[in-house]
Amino acid sequence: MGQEKISRNVSACSLLEETKEYSQELKNGAGLGKDCAVFPQKAGADQDIVVSKWIGLEGTARLAGANYERLRQRFPARMIEEAAAFDRYLSVIPEAATAMKSGVCGIQAVSRDGIFAGLWEMAEEAGVGLEADLRKIPVRQETIEICEVFGENPYELSSGGCLIMTTEDGNALVAALLREGIPAVVIGRTTRGNDRVLYNEGRKQFLNKPRP
Repeated sequence: MGQEKISRNVSACSLLEETKEYSQELKNGAGLGKDCAVFPQKAGADQDIVVSKWIGLEGTARLAGANYERLRQRFPARMIEEAAAFDRYLSVIPEAATAMKSGVCGIQAVSRDGIFAGLWEMAEEAGVGLEADLRKIPVRQETIEICEVFGENPYELSSGGCLIMTTEDGNALVAALLREGIPAVVIGRTTRGNDRVLYNEGRKQFLNKPRP
């Protein structure tokens, strides 16, 4: 699917090369934050972390499409069909284009190993730490239900269609994406140092390095 066509670490530059109308903006560095003048860029410390759409879209679509009859024993047909159609969300070009004009510093497609791996890879590449709230990571209820059936972790599920973005003003980026009909949310911030931490109702856990 779409995620397999995107490298594990994707900069805004490589994403926007696919749309000619933004090539001049890319060349000129238009719309970038004051610390993000030239692409390709990596995340920096003390930036907001924004996630677009929802995690697990690609993996949910695959599981629903391949296991309709099994899932039908537990869930309404409408829910399964909706989940199987999540592949309609796999293009990330619209949010990458909007982000370019809205003060983005770093953009990375979520890896096939899910949002946990994507956050680790973003931080590792940039040489920063991060703090994020697990409860703020956007996930569809269909994904949660289907993952439960198959014993999958939604945070480690293939997440084509989801971008991790860093910016000086996460709320402004979220607002810009929402104006284009693209759901997005600030889930945390990058930090100085190397700790990559998730918080869940006051409990603290460290992200693990993704398996090779």
